[in-house]
Amino acid sequence: MPDELNVYWWDFALDTSDARLTDRDGTPIVNPPDADERLGLDYSAYLGLDLLLNAQVPSSRVPDERVFIIIHQLFELVFKQMTFDLAVVARTFQALGAMGEATFRETTREGLPDERGPSAFWRPGMTAAARLRHSARVVLPAVMSLVGRGADDDVLFSTLEYQRFRDFLVPASGFQTAQLRLIQRALGKGPLFGVPVFPGDAYGANYTGSPCGHVSLGDPLVLRSGHARAFPDADHPAHEVADLDNLAHAVLARLAPEADDLSAPPSVRRILGDDLDRTTARVRSTLGDAPNADATAATFRRDLAAAAKAENQRRDGFAQARRGAHAVQTRFARTCLAFVLDRIAATDAAMHAPDPESFLTVHRKAVRRHVAGEGGTGGGGMPYLVTSQRFLLPLFPALVAYADLGVGGTAETADRW
Repeated sequence: MPDELNVYWWDFALDTSDARLTDRDGTPIVNPPDADERLGLDYSAYLGLDLLLNAQVPSSRVPDERVFIIIHQLFELVFKQMTFDLAVVARTFQALGAMGEATFRETTREGLPDERGPSAFWRPGMTAAARLRHSARVVLPAVMSLVGRGADDDVLFSTLEYQRFRDFLVPASGFQTAQLRLIQRALGKGPLFGVPVFPGDAYGANYTGSPCGHVSLGDPLVLRSGHARAFPDADHPAHEVADLDNLAHAVLARLAPEADDLSAPPSVRRILGDDLDRTTARVRSTLGDAPNADATAATFRRDLAAAAKAENQRRDGFAQARRGAHAVQTRFARTCLAFVLDRIAATDAAMHAPDPESFLTVHRKAVRRHVAGEGGTGGGGMPYLVTSQRFLLPLFPALVAYADLGVGGTAETADRW
């Protein structure tokens, strides 16, 4: 879709009024009336196949580079769908927050649907949340499997063939995926994108002409032209994606009175000094005897401490949201609201947790299998991946006032209607 039309991707409504997208003159964007009624939309035009199927330009004659390109483009298509689904959920939370008290009470207590399905209000958010979890649990790892092994231990992507074209791609890197960064911001990871944990020398040397030491993953030097997608302007519809975590906590805070006669839940977990020390020690160990290693680690700790301080201040304001979360999980576990919250938390875990089946674990194993040495084309490589997944990402979970209570949750048998 051309850039000037991409705005229509984000133009959606949660109500049941006229659904058709039109331009400012009222003409339908897709399949407008034609003077010759025999002419109209076809499959290829609707899907933009001319653009899509011509968007693969390899750097070499190595056959495996074609699957390498397709895999990463598949990731980006899945990420685009996930960002859209996050926007649907975010707008659902926004709509809840704008409701009067009586409507809010009724809507947040709506029970899980029977075979007739959920109400018109909950239907978009529930299907979007379910898709998010499915994308993280199933689709992304399945795409990653194309660089692994198949049935009977068949090699699906050759490391030896990869080495033949890898150097032609420097300094491009998977770390430059802006859509994934936007998803991670929606899932509470935003504070990490200002911490200089990522080795940026390859980017500095290739993009500016001089090495630049460690940078953050949110740095424009890394994200390049994708920076605006990861950090959309306040007037861009995708901006609300990054605010999903706060919107969910605001809804939970309105439910706090429902916990008035319940025992007090444990406080929201804060990021402690031991967490900072442990993570900094890990970063320092990966630097080894590199020049300025001590100074780099000290800068990292200072900036991580600042991010943790701001995050702790945010969490200190979640006392009411924590009580609301306790009420949801204790009294309203089989509601549409709990369904959505559970799947957002599960999406975060399926993408980022250090368990064997998460997307980042599958991705990390694939990188280790195919990339010789420690760095990828962009110079980050395994040390950053391990440090991020085991030490940094766990400090910033999605729905921090909700996800770790574990009192209730919607049953797996209620996942479909």
